[in-house]
Amino acid sequence: MKIDIQALFSKAHQLQMESQLPEAITQYERVLTLSPNHLETLCMLGLAYAQHHQMAEAITCLSRALELNPHDSGLHNNLATAYKKSGDIEQAIHHYEEALRLNPHYAEAHNNVASLYDSQNNFKQALHHYRLAIHEAPDFLTAHYNAGLLLLKNNQLEAAITQFNNVLVLNPSHLGAHFYLGTLLLDTNEIDKAEHAFHEVLALDNEHVDTLVNLGVIALKREEGQLAIDYFTRALGFDNDHVDAQNNLAATFIHHDRFENALIHYNILLKKEAFNIEYLYNAGVAEMALGHLPKAIDHFELILSKQPDHFNALNNLAVIYIRLEQREKAIPLLERAHASHPEDETTKFMLDAFTGIKHPNACPAYVKNLFNNYSLYYDEHLQSTLQYTVPQQIGRLLHHLNVTPLKKTIDLGCGTGLSGPVLREMSAHLTGVDIAPKMLAEAQKKGIYDELIDAELVAFLEKNKDHYDLAIAADVLPYLGSLEPLFTAIQPRLTPHQGIFVFTHEISDNPPWELQDNARFSHHPDYVKSLCNQHGLTVLSHEKITARQQNLQPVEAMLYAVQAT
Repeated sequence: MKIDIQALFSKAHQLQMESQLPEAITQYERVLTLSPNHLETLCMLGLAYAQHHQMAEAITCLSRALELNPHDSGLHNNLATAYKKSGDIEQAIHHYEEALRLNPHYAEAHNNVASLYDSQNNFKQALHHYRLAIHEAPDFLTAHYNAGLLLLKNNQLEAAITQFNNVLVLNPSHLGAHFYLGTLLLDTNEIDKAEHAFHEVLALDNEHVDTLVNLGVIALKREEGQLAIDYFTRALGFDNDHVDAQNNLAATFIHHDRFENALIHYNILLKKEAFNIEYLYNAGVAEMALGHLPKAIDHFELILSKQPDHFNALNNLAVIYIRLEQREKAIPLLERAHASHPEDETTKFMLDAFTGIKHPNACPAYVKNLFNNYSLYYDEHLQSTLQYTVPQQIGRLLHHLNVTPLKKTIDLGCGTGLSGPVLREMSAHLTGVDIAPKMLAEAQKKGIYDELIDAELVAFLEKNKDHYDLAIAADVLPYLGSLEPLFTAIQPRLTPHQGIFVFTHEISDNPPWELQDNARFSHHPDYVKSLCNQHGLTVLSHEKITARQQNLQPVEAMLYAVQAT
């Protein structure tokens, strides 16, 4: 009985089309036992072996086919691909080049050899062949896409955008092109266009994790913190091990002072990378903000064991030791921080305070940083631990002076608004000014002030043109050093002949003023009185009060009320 070779070949080919590769290979091999030089079978069997990841067998079959038909550019292309997948790059390049020598218009071979050059980081040759592939076949979507990836990889962003747009013209539903286009647009800060591209990705795959992360980044750029958290959380829901989603979510929680939430994610990240400096530092900041000082110390010391000059770790560790009243440990850390960043005003100011420098300039950056970090537990600490009485003392003084209802009052250095309730009941309009945005955010929650302004108070007074019936500076002068700029700026802002300025200062025995070792300035009463005389301010009242407790000892201050003449 005569066997029909063509029928066997057709059956094998059908099996291959149905991805039944082992059965197809068996049928092709049966054909070759009957006709060893059946060219079409050798070609298809080689492809079947390649599809089945049997590259050695694929190379053998395709090489035999090429011996029978050495001028077939398609065979050279297929053999080159088999060599490429087997890791024999030299042979792969040889056969791709031979395919192109036989057929210079072979778009697929240009694309294939381009991808090989790309894998070798040979940008010039890869781009050359991608361009030839596109020239030969303008609708060759894969070549456009691969060229876009190559250009993106080599930071030729505008050209990459063009290629991905070309892909989308050919296939508007190409997920990869939408994603990379969105990434490029995000990098060039074209936020709206990037967002549109990423939403196109989600329309095709609503579980695309990297897209969700990028949409979270866009939300952060728009200061939409909760939306960013939602996107990062969704991303982690689909891939709980996605590092960028975890890190971005933790950083967002840190930015919004949600330190407990941030720590959950940084602890997960640190289990994967125990010595990651970024994770350690942010986790240390969170522990510090929550008052978990021993854990914060551990994090910062681990950072310094890896990076001895890590400026922020040195500073934060110094601040912790200052809070623990271990200044002998804080000073060497501040010295190291100052040596690495001598231009940093905050570090220099703290070092001056703790090494006995008496008359440095005031440091607004120090004050801003101090109170931003203090904001979450400021009220509790002052009222419960320090037994802070200044707002009540000011209220008592204003009642004693029989201050009548006022049109406009300004609370200079208002902080979280502890003096606000006293001032609110006697003021038609109440403005608060503070240098620390996070303190103002806490004040805003109380709904006391008509207006809250983020500014350094002397600079604000110098630019402002309003007049105030009452100005308050409760526990503000200890951060100013020389008071000449304040008195020069405040006098024109008081309503003529009636505006009252109420303030406190800590008491120095050495005129005119000096920096104490707690980084607060004290001022001599004679210095304050002389400034009042120089600036046309009549002293209505001055008295010594107990402003707060420190280490169970009373801290005395002077409380003044002066009036514009």
